[in-house]
Amino acid sequence: MPNFLTILNLVATFGLIVGGLLAYHHGFARTATEVQERVIRLLQSEIGALQDRIDALEKENTRLSQVIMTIRASLKRRGLHITIDGELVSIRDKTGLTQSARIHGSKDNTGQQDAEAE
Repeated sequence: MPNFLTILNLVATFGLIVGGLLAYHHGFARTATEVQERVIRLLQSEIGALQDRIDALEKENTRLSQVIMTIRASLKRRGLHITIDGELVSIRDKTGLTQSARIHGSKDNTGQQDAEAE
C-alpha cells in the first residue's frame, strides 16, 4: 500500500507542477496580449493626432502661399518684382536695381545669419 500512495503522491505533485506552469504561461501570454493591444491603441491614437497636425499644417502652408502670392501681385503693380529662389529673395524695382537677401530662420544658414547680423 505505501507504494501506491507514493506513486499517487508523485502523480499529484507532477500534475500540480504541470498545471502551475500552464497557468503561469497562460497568464503571461494573456498579460502580454493585453499590453500589446494597449500599445497598438496608443500608437493608433498618436498616428491620428499626427495626421490631424499634418492636415492643419498643409492648410496653413496653402494659406501662407496665397498670402505671398497676393503680396507679390500687389508689389508688382507698384513696380517691384519679387523673385523667390530657394532661400534667396530678390527684389527688382522699376529702375532695374536689384536687392537680394536670404530668408531668415532656415536651418542651414542660421549660424551664418547670426555672424552677418553682428
